[in-house]
Amino acid sequence: MHTESTGESLFVEFTNDGDALVATVSLPNIGQRESKIIALAVQDALGTCKPGLKYLVINLHSVTFMNSMGIGMLIDARSRAAGMKMKTVLSNVGDDMLKLLKMVRLDKVFALCQTEKQLKKALKR
Repeated sequence: MHTESTGESLFVEFTNDGDALVATVSLPNIGQRESKIIALAVQDALGTCKPGLKYLVINLHSVTFMNSMGIGMLIDARSRAAGMKMKTVLSNVGDDMLKLLKMVRLDKVFALCQTEKQLKKALKR
């Protein structure tokens, strides 16, 4: 996989990976303040990404908790990506986050990937 950096915000770094825009979140807890900053960064990145991308991958490798604002930020990112005909996938979801996301039924809304194999399947690679 060839990845190319497309920018960085306070809590999230963006890279292009083939037909995917990857947003790597780099903090353990996402609350109200962080949610707003990440949401704006995702909005900006989607607004400037190259045409033809099929996926927005949100890499949650560092995230162990998010409150309702964080969940809202994920839904907002999904809606914005869907407006660009992109599917949103959550990658590197840890066990704690998996439990939380399933509890609020986001496993019905997002592909939740814990392993590289699951991610490749979600991205049809």
